[in-house]
Amino acid sequence: NDRAVRAELVAELTRTTARVAGCPREAVTVLVRDVPRGHWATGGVLADEPADRPAGTR
Repeated sequence: NDRAVRAELVAELTRTTARVAGCPREAVTVLVRDVPRGHWATGGVLADEPADRPAGTR
């Protein structure tokens, strides 16, 4: 989570959103939040679970 990388991401998202939405850049707000891996999931499996464990098993 390098600050320079976040700054580049925010700048690109702002530029693209303003262009597509047809609004000024000042109207675009971007939030960058770190979320612990145990607080999100893909395909029913928490991100902090080992990849070889089937969803919903312990």
